[in-house]
Amino acid sequence: MDWLGEFFGTLPEVGRALWQFARGWAGVAIVIGSIALTAACLFAAKQLRDDHGWLSAIFGIMAATIAAWWAFGILPSAWIYFADGQRDLMEDTVIPGTLGFGGNAVIAENFYQVFRDLVVMAETTIAMVAFGVVALLVQRRYPRALAEGEEARPQSGGYK
Repeated sequence: MDWLGEFFGTLPEVGRALWQFARGWAGVAIVIGSIALTAACLFAAKQLRDDHGWLSAIFGIMAATIAAWWAFGILPSAWIYFADGQRDLMEDTVIPGTLGFGGNAVIAENFYQVFRDLVVMAETTIAMVAFGVVALLVQRRYPRALAEGEEARPQSGGYK
């Protein structure tokens, strides 16, 4: 049960290290600014959809780009840098260094790195699924329609 005490005893130090890694209040301001910019782009896309379709699409793509930048670039990279930089603090206290049974049956000698990479894989998978679901929901909510007075083009029936 000593490991449980070490785990909870190390968490405040890990929190302080994370606060310093994220540059404190500057990091909080960057996150809030990114959220506000994404929300502004989504609001503009919604407001401009009926009258200015292309402009609405551009604002929607700008919001998606900000979200993708965070989901597929900033968060995974920051986690790897933080986990590598704080390895001495977190290994064998917060994250096990090796994984096995007893002293002889070692399954993963480098479990810290495996865990670090599993976190990135899980976050990326969740982000990919979320982006797909959001895209499907947007397509279902706002189906593509012809402009007023525009008629559908004749269908050719395939390649000729």
